[in-house]
Amino acid sequence: MTDTSTHPNRHHTGTQPSTSAWLRSPTALVLFALWLVFCFWQFTEHRHQCRLIETSLSSQAQALSNAVTGSLQSHRWFGPYVQQQLPMTLDVLSRADNVLAVVVQVNEESDQKYSAGNAELVDASLPDGEHVVSGTLQRVHRFEIHNNPPPFHGVLPEDESRPPVETVRATVVLDRTSTMAQIRREAINRLLIVGLGTLVLMAVAAGWQFTVRLARAEGQTRLLIAEARHLRELGQAAAGLAHETRNPLGLIRGWTQRLVAAGLPGEEQQEQAEAVLEECDRVTARINQFLAFARPTDLVTEAVNVRQLLSELGTLLQSDLDDRGLTLDVRVEDQKLQVLADRNQLRQLLFNLLQNAIAFAPASTAITITVCPSAPGFVRMDVMDRGPGVPDDIADSLFEPYVTRRPGGTGLGLSIVRRIAGAHDWDISYHAAPEGGSLFRIDRMRVV
Repeated sequence: MTDTSTHPNRHHTGTQPSTSAWLRSPTALVLFALWLVFCFWQFTEHRHQCRLIETSLSSQAQALSNAVTGSLQSHRWFGPYVQQQLPMTLDVLSRADNVLAVVVQVNEESDQKYSAGNAELVDASLPDGEHVVSGTLQRVHRFEIHNNPPPFHGVLPEDESRPPVETVRATVVLDRTSTMAQIRREAINRLLIVGLGTLVLMAVAAGWQFTVRLARAEGQTRLLIAEARHLRELGQAAAGLAHETRNPLGLIRGWTQRLVAAGLPGEEQQEQAEAVLEECDRVTARINQFLAFARPTDLVTEAVNVRQLLSELGTLLQSDLDDRGLTLDVRVEDQKLQVLADRNQLRQLLFNLLQNAIAFAPASTAITITVCPSAPGFVRMDVMDRGPGVPDDIADSLFEPYVTRRPGGTGLGLSIVRRIAGAHDWDISYHAAPEGGSLFRIDRMRVV
């Protein structure tokens, strides 16, 4: 059995804006543009902060490199004193934060190298400049030292093998771990700011949408109140007209019945008088149905025994069932099941559904009424026949007034069913029966 989420007793007046329509509105587009601008701003700020963090490490590498260069170029020559003091100078520099190694190589083709820290991290193939290598920042600086040794008591030093110009390659290796951690923290902070800003914009959008819908709902409420007042007055006028029509109609029927009982001179006249009686009865039945439809629904709820009520209806409709060779199959698991309802109106609802089923059920078939639990504290009732079912062209409007599929029907029976179900806050719906035919379902009937 296929369920449906569309119930005929659920009405929505007015046109509520859908979410997709709101997303295409100018307000949503403006908020989305603001969100894009905000995200772009945070992205540019993130890039700016990352550059500052990288520049800080780069400045430290440059300062250390300048310290090495200045220390060596401040001497007139690369003599024994400089060679003796250089390792201590490099050791002091290597103790600074983030410094992994400081290496000075004199004349790259020679083996004269001075280092502090982990010299194995140095990549000797790197050109001048800053390079990121395996989580480190390596700054390479090549410079020259001019050997201009001072005379010793007027005599030059004995070491005359040193060239007049020394080529020095100084490399500073810094750890980028803390720098990358700062960049990650900066990225997380920016993401949090973007998330918070998004939530704020969403709150603004939700508030704006709520305000617009509230204003629209207030306008629709005023319109609905006016329409309801007009319909109530129209219903009262129609009911009064129906009463006024029924009175003279009863008088016409009464006089016609007297003429028929007394006998008319001609057989044709007798048949015409009897036809007038039938039409009076038909119009009276229509007026009674209209009055039942237009009458306000004042509920007097009580505990109603479902099995007992169905048994009464079966007895009442037994002659109609026998005329068409039908049987009524009532399936109620709990014989003492009671629902909270207005007994007379529930009886009217089931009477209309059963009359409708009897009109369309094929001969020698069964009309099945099934009552079973649907949710905790609730039951549903299915009335099913084996008839032709409802055509697709009227299935959606089946419960509307004056929509009928029965020859001679008024189209008010199912409308009364829907009105009674709506007054009880029940769900009434139509489904095609699994084995053919119609299935009318009353759901969310509260159990006592």
